[in-house]
Amino acid sequence: MRKIDLHIHTVSTITDRDFEFDVEKLKEYVTVSNLDCISITNHNCFDHEQYIEIVDLLDIPVFPGIEIDLESGHLLLIS
Repeated sequence: MRKIDLHIHTVSTITDRDFEFDVEKLKEYVTVSNLDCISITNHNCFDHEQYIEIVDLLDIPVFPGIEIDLESGHLLLIS
């Protein structure tokens, strides 16, 4: 069975104000969790430069995405 996490935040936004991203912590999380794939899905934004840094750091597929805030919830859009 494959292990994936398609809901990872890497940018502090209004929804995640007290969040501080650390790329080494992400790498540790992926390794310890033995993940086969992840997706970066920040709220209403996409940081291409940071995404490329993460792709270059990890040895697993990393899909770009965004978490879109809706009136009654959220929608994950992964490409």
